[in-house]
Amino acid sequence: MTSSEGALPDGVSPGVVSDVPAAPDALTEAQRAIDGWKDRPEIMVFLEELRERPHEFDFFATLRRLEALASDRPRFGRSPTPDREVVRFGQEPSLAFAPSPLARVHDPVGRRPPRIMLHCFGLLGPNGPLPSHLTEFVRDRTFNWKDQGFARFLDIFHHRLTLLFYRAWALNQASVNRDRPAENRFAMYVGSLIGIGDESLLQRDAVPDLAKLHYSGRLALHTKNAEGLEKLVADFFGVPCRLVEFVGQWLSVPADAICRLGAGRSTGELGRSVIVGSRLWDVQQRFRLRLGPMSREDYERFLPTGASFPRLVDWVRNYCGFEFTWDAQLVLRREDVPTTRLGAEGRLGWTTWLATRPLAHDPETLVLRGPD
Repeated sequence: MTSSEGALPDGVSPGVVSDVPAAPDALTEAQRAIDGWKDRPEIMVFLEELRERPHEFDFFATLRRLEALASDRPRFGRSPTPDREVVRFGQEPSLAFAPSPLARVHDPVGRRPPRIMLHCFGLLGPNGPLPSHLTEFVRDRTFNWKDQGFARFLDIFHHRLTLLFYRAWALNQASVNRDRPAENRFAMYVGSLIGIGDESLLQRDAVPDLAKLHYSGRLALHTKNAEGLEKLVADFFGVPCRLVEFVGQWLSVPADAICRLGAGRSTGELGRSVIVGSRLWDVQQRFRLRLGPMSREDYERFLPTGASFPRLVDWVRNYCGFEFTWDAQLVLRREDVPTTRLGAEGRLGWTTWLATRPLAHDPETLVLRGPD
């Protein structure tokens, strides 16, 4: 036998026995759902490609694409009945070792959807569990006697087993789960590592949940570092970022901790609790994000009135928590510095520079304090 023996003879149409249109008055609501494939030109275009070049398509990739094109239907392998599925699957009865997983695509008959015949999976064939003489019997009845009854009976099982086989594969493929975000199990798995594994924890700030999943490798680390925040901010916002550590700041001393003569040992013990003055200089609790040099468009979106500043605030909070205080230093490219004119648009302290000649360096005077 050759690999071409599965071709149907001229004049033989598939589904002669079982693919008979039902009477209109016998149609149920579930049966009318079968017509769904007719209103999907994108599915018919893809099936036409399969019909012309079945040997070029992979089994799993084909089912995944069909499942994605029918996104309003249940996933393959999860529908309780085949009425909600846009295609049927069967096995080509052959003892040849086929070079490709897909055999052919049969056109729809009446109200029945298209049928995709497979080489790679089924009860028949050289790799099937049934004895080889049954494959010969089914093939003889199909092509010599024009009787597809037994073949279509086996395809009842082939259809369901094929979809269950695909579903078992797809359950462990993170990329396939992304095809339908509402049913993405891997998003829950990964989200549980960074605190967004439950639906009630989603969409709680300005940072998109999908971006949090993308950077989960950095967010899930117990020990955070400066390099991680630099790379995260630079990659997400698309601007250069450098984290400056040990930025000094004045910290106010609480009134009950200020040293007063005769107030007691709690604030007046030398070398232990004495603090001279009402504030102290600290360089351990603050850092600075230096953003830029950047274009004027990027510069303005990082202003407090822009779209990126709230996201920057929430990114720092997601990464560092509330342990540190911080600020953002915005650096504008000197060639993008606008000319200040009376009556023109400009915001004092943010987008105005008084200069009579081109600047010698990128302006970096604007420092925005992050929320405490």
